[in-house]
Amino acid sequence: MTNSPIARNSGSGYSLIEMMIAMTIGMFLLAGLTVIFANSSEANRELQKTAQQIENGRYAAGLVFQDLRHAGFYGHLTRLPAAPVSLPDPCISPTAANLTAALGVYMQAYNAPDLATRPDLSATTCAAQGLTSANLKPGSDVVVIRRADTVDVLTGTSTAILNEVYIQATSNRFEIQIGNGAVLGTNKANGAASTLFLSNNIVPSPPAPIRKYHVHIYFVAPCSAGSGAGGVCQNGDDAIPTLKRIELGAVGGATAYRIVPLVEGIEYLRVEYGTDTLPNVVNVDTSLTGDASVDVFTTTPANWTTVIAAKLYLLARNTEATAGYTDNKTYTLGTLAVPAFNDNFKRHVFATDIRIMNPAERREIP
Repeated sequence: MTNSPIARNSGSGYSLIEMMIAMTIGMFLLAGLTVIFANSSEANRELQKTAQQIENGRYAAGLVFQDLRHAGFYGHLTRLPAAPVSLPDPCISPTAANLTAALGVYMQAYNAPDLATRPDLSATTCAAQGLTSANLKPGSDVVVIRRADTVDVLTGTSTAILNEVYIQATSNRFEIQIGNGAVLGTNKANGAASTLFLSNNIVPSPPAPIRKYHVHIYFVAPCSAGSGAGGVCQNGDDAIPTLKRIELGAVGGATAYRIVPLVEGIEYLRVEYGTDTLPNVVNVDTSLTGDASVDVFTTTPANWTTVIAAKLYLLARNTEATAGYTDNKTYTLGTLAVPAFNDNFKRHVFATDIRIMNPAERREIP
């Protein structure tokens, strides 16, 4: 019996040519999908880099903004002591007497005159605290801020941290105290009985609040993690510029300074300062000159106690390079013009205006 055509063809499969054509089409599809996946992954990595840069820049700007805004805040103290004749050493041995003498200068700065020059700190002892040439990025400023914490230390069962620095103040008197673990309440942070009381028509008058006292020194280092003593950048360390600050407090069983890395990718920190010098007569109500209005912005104030505002500029860059990208942009940081880097890092300028609240309010005419 002869097989029908249907019976002969029912068991046949693809030919070799058909399989090769199918495999070729599949390879083209797979290659296309691979390219799409690679491009999507690269785009996602660039979005992550950009998001990180924006987050770092905003965080750094907000951090310095809040500190500058509260410079000169010393709790209830309304009239500051007279400033010393010469600028205080921001890294001076942190005894209560030395810190008391510097309190009248609530902020000061050391500016880099150009992109190739570091701030001149030769009149200070800050090199011993890590502000050496190796640890300072040329072209970036150093900013010093003195203030009290905005939240007072709880009293009663609270204890003062050993070797931490505190300030206790009424409207016209203040005292810097070094903590010795004393229980607060009617005691100072150093364990002695309180001598500063508030006059709130309360009998007996309560002791003035005790707050942590801050000395913050902001600067930009050429690396994020320095391998030198105290975190100083050395040859061979990473080359990620990083916003850092020196903080005063309890360090290693003593009252001392330490370097704290804050934000990676911050390439330049620049500040201009708004001064209030007019009218140039002492107001009988405030005992200060001026009227709480900015008269001029400058990078080099003649008298730091006249500063009531600031313009902050930060240049942030990606911490990782972008292949195929060339940064040919120029950047303006106040009075400083930064030419094109012509490298593979993306950058952005963050700028903000700051009113330094307490010094400005002390000058307001009632």
